[in-house]
Amino acid sequence: MNILISLFSVIILISINIIFSYKENKFYWLYEASHFVGGFLLAALFLNFFDRKLILLFVLTTSILWEVYEFLINKNIKIKKYLENNFRYYVTPPIFSDTVLDILLSVLGAVFYLYLF
Repeated sequence: MNILISLFSVIILISINIIFSYKENKFYWLYEASHFVGGFLLAALFLNFFDRKLILLFVLTTSILWEVYEFLINKNIKIKKYLENNFRYYVTPPIFSDTVLDILLSVLGAVFYLYLF
């Protein structure tokens, strides 16, 4: 996949998640599906820069960093309130099982991409 297409697709996916985040858990299926699609798109993006053997490692690292970001936002009340009040950006409280599922779905999306291409 072309680097610009994959980068633009990742940006669109993140934007969709931010836009619909104010609905909280009403679109839970969207957030879970977007972790799978995000892993797929990250694999497409990273394949432009890295060896095929390292793609899963980079997607796993990116997924873990994203989950750490969500955890930090939830722990910092000032930042969380700022995002909620000014951008209607809501981050769900971290739950271990949800975090593990999100990371697993991202890696599975990357595995699916590597299988197809």
